[in-house]
Amino acid sequence: MQNLMRRLLSRLGKRRPHPAPTDTYRPQRPPHRPLHRRPEIPLDGEASLLVRPYLLAYERQQAQRERAFLCEMAVVS
Repeated sequence: MQNLMRRLLSRLGKRRPHPAPTDTYRPQRPPHRPLHRRPEIPLDGEASLLVRPYLLAYERQQAQRERAFLCEMAVVS
């Protein structure tokens, strides 16, 4: 067993060490940007076809809430 260990140690001693890197690799980072960015002006529902259906649904929901509130107020008073 000692013989085996001596041979392994002698082999390790004969190996040339890897040269130390002279320049380290630093990847380029993109400029920092926030993940969620609010637009400076609100989205126009008329201008975007993708926003319009959601805007219509929201307006309908608001109208239903107002009607329900007014009906509730009429019953109470």
